[in-house]
Amino acid sequence: MRLPEQGGEWITRGKTLRFRFEGRDYEGLEGDTIASALWANGVKVLGRSFKYHRPRGILSAANHDVNALMQSGSVPNVRADATLLVDGMDLTAVNTFSSLDKDAASILGRFARFLPVGFYYKAFHSKRLFPLWEKLFRFTTGLGKVDVTAPRRRTPKRYGFCDVLVVGGGLSGMSAALAAAEQGADVVLVDENARLGGSTHGKTDLLARIQAQPKIRVFTSTCAAGYYADHWVPLVEADRITKMRARAVIVAAGAYEQPAVFRNNDLPGIMLASAAQRLIHRWAVKPAQRVVVLAANADAYQAVEELCDAGIEVAAVIDLRTDIPEAEKSALATRQITLHDGCSITEAIPSADGRAVVGVRTA
Repeated sequence: MRLPEQGGEWITRGKTLRFRFEGRDYEGLEGDTIASALWANGVKVLGRSFKYHRPRGILSAANHDVNALMQSGSVPNVRADATLLVDGMDLTAVNTFSSLDKDAASILGRFARFLPVGFYYKAFHSKRLFPLWEKLFRFTTGLGKVDVTAPRRRTPKRYGFCDVLVVGGGLSGMSAALAAAEQGADVVLVDENARLGGSTHGKTDLLARIQAQPKIRVFTSTCAAGYYADHWVPLVEADRITKMRARAVIVAAGAYEQPAVFRNNDLPGIMLASAAQRLIHRWAVKPAQRVVVLAANADAYQAVEELCDAGIEVAAVIDLRTDIPEAEKSALATRQITLHDGCSITEAIPSADGRAVVGVRTA
């Protein structure tokens, strides 16, 4: 599923990283996340859902994929969509019984009609029996395993000060940082991703201006983990924490697509359009061979263009709107893509093994 070289891609071709997942050997590239490396190898099931143990894949590729948590040696709950691949990693999925492929607990899905939301509280709320049920639920719906014998890893801390702290390295964050620095402020710009740029994927001249501005310090692969009194913000990196005290804080954390609600919308292969764009531009990975795009605004048509340019067949665009601008209609007609306007997806059709999507029903 690896694409030819993409301009500005985040991977380093020729630097191969070898790793194991669920007992099988794979190869990725330097700059891959765990999730992008697995997707490039054709591995679409990355984890299981918390309650029914349904198969799950990539949703956001942006640190929102709660069902793509993994165990890496003694380290539990590693975020596969946000953690860079390291040579020699030995990974397993969390919250499974026997294995990810043959999870015995997936039988719980057959009892879904008897286990509605809140059934824990309604059926098992008893002062006398709840301690017993609590242990059972923790065992069947757990996350990673804590290894109490693992060596303690010490990480240093340091203190930092700035006039303006900007959280988020997309267009808004970079623009804010530049504006403050040009007024003479000492600026710190923080982003949890490995590179700045946000949804532009690095295709903006603001990056060069940021690099040339001496009054801006850039922290990438860094999480602003909290916001405390007097503009005190802990900046957490893989190997240290910086206790940053700022005179002012600007939060430019970006927007998150709203996932569509329809039956089986959690099947591996159903992802946000922004996730597909990240896979293409950052890690040169094909999100799929053939797709259907559910649209509600102009951003979807930009995604269609980028999918087509990456050699992915767009079978149809299903648009919730009826008043679609002519320019967007013409762009689809030029590419001979079918448009269904005023429609929505009501159900995703699973494959025979239930681990992929093979079609959708619309209304």
